[in-house]
Formats: sequence, structure tokens, C-alpha cells
Amino acid sequence: MKRTFLFLVVVAALGYGHVYSLANVSRAHSDLPVPLDQGYVLPGNMLRVFAVEYRGIVADLCFLKGLVAYGRTLEGVSSDRSIELEWQRVYNLLDVATDLDPYFFDPYYFANSALARNPSMVPIINDLLVKGMDARDWDWMIPFYLGFNYFYYLNDDYSAVQYLMVGAKRPGALSLLATLASRLAYRGHRTENAILFLRGIIVKTKDKQTLELYKTRLEALEQILYLERAVAYFRQKHEREPMDLNELILLGVIPKLPDDPYGGEFFLAEDGLIKSTSDLTYKKGKY
Repeated sequence: MKRTFLFLVVVAALGYGHVYSLANVSRAHSDLPVPLDQGYVLPGNMLRVFAVEYRGIVADLCFLKGLVAYGRTLEGVSSDRSIELEWQRVYNLLDVATDLDPYFFDPYYFANSALARNPSMVPIINDLLVKGMDARDWDWMIPFYLGFNYFYYLNDDYSAVQYLMVGAKRPGALSLLATLASRLAYRGHRTENAILFLRGIIVKTKDKQTLELYKTRLEALEQILYLERAVAYFRQKHEREPMDLNELILLGVIPKLPDDPYGGEFFLAEDGLIKSTSDLTYKKGKY
């Protein structure tokens, strides 16, 4: 009876907070940050004590609150400090949900697909994914996400290889994981590897906004690979570096420069790499 009472108290508190959050999100002109008392998330170890045998239900409620909090981040908040607090609150709710039910896949997937839109959160997203990888020791997708994050966001090929190798050994894993692991271990073809990663991620991405971000990045990388191959052809044929990308056009290597989907212009940097004036990011205010 005592355990049931404690559980009902927790559910009531979470339910009230969820309804209150929904009301806040629906306000047409609400642009104020969440007050600290509303933004506080109980630690997972505390909720585990209160929830007892109802941990799965409480985990679902925390995940639902995380989705609502994420919706608020898309509304646009007045200050950078406020939006960072919102991002952190979403993460905290997902972290607690997986503390309560470490086998619950959706929080891991959502954290990686949605929260990674804020690159500063990738290190703690990886911490969450490691928790999921250890708990869901049959699941190859979580090690794949970790490998992608270390390669794509953190430029850490060594760590990416380690996680890809873990995923490649799990049941039903795509052969792509072993291929990427071996290519990254060789530490070459970075643009091609990034394209392979993104194609694998796109197939598994459900969130529409995140999917569009990945598709835009894929398009940009495909244009860069096109220019890299053109420069390599120029070097082989003329036995020197091109002065700039326009020389590729003048000497008939390519008909014109491709467009950067981020709105910038591609150029040949001093280090011989193809880069863009956009730095492959949208202007401030758009992820």
C-alpha cells in the first residue's frame, strides 16, 4: 500500500507537470524561459526508489515530458542562456527515462536524432548512448550512432572505429559498419566515409527536421567529393596544384562550380582541401 501511494504521488506530480508544460507550449506569445523550479528534473536514482515496480510507466512519462520540452526549443527563445537551459532539460528528462528503463530505445534514438542538432550536446549524448549500448547488448544501432557522432561531430576516428567494431559484431548488423570501421582505421577518404555514414543514418532517421539537416549535409559533401576528385584529376594531368577552383573550369576539368546548399561558395583552401565560405552551416538562427 505504501509503495502504491508513493507511485501515485510521483505519477500525479509528473502528470501535473506534463499538463502544465503543454499549456505553456500552446501559448501563442510565450517567449519566456522555463523557470528554474519548473525546469528541475528529479534524479533517476530518486525516481527509481519512488516508482518501484512502475518504473516503465514513469519512464514513459519522463520521455513524454522530454518531447514536450523539445517542442519548446523549436519555438525560439529570447536568449542563448534560455535555449541552453531548455536543451539541457530535454536531455535530463531522457537521461532519467533511461535510468528508470535502460532498455527503452526511444529516448536514445530521440536524443541522437534531435538533440544532436545542438552540436555542443554531442559529448553528453554519447554518455547516454553508452548507457544504452551496455544495456541493449544485442542492439547494433546504438554503437553505430556512437561511431557516427565521434566521426562526424568530434573528428575522433579512433573512437569511431571502436564503436563501429562493437556494432559490427552484434546480430543483424549492416555490413556497412565493418566496412566503415576498416576504412576509418586506414584513416583516409574522409569525405567518402562521411557520405557513407550519412546515408546509413538517413535510412534510420524518422524526425523530419533532422532528416532535412542530414540530407542537406549529404548534398554538400557530395559536391565536395565531386570537387576533390576534380582537383585530384587536375593534379594527375598537370602535375601541379590548381591555382583555384576556377582554373578547373578554365582548363575544362569541370563545366562549372556546384552550388553549396548552405548558401556559401566552395573554394580551394591553402591546405589543399575543398572548403566553403558557409563552413557548411546555415546562418545564425537556423540549424
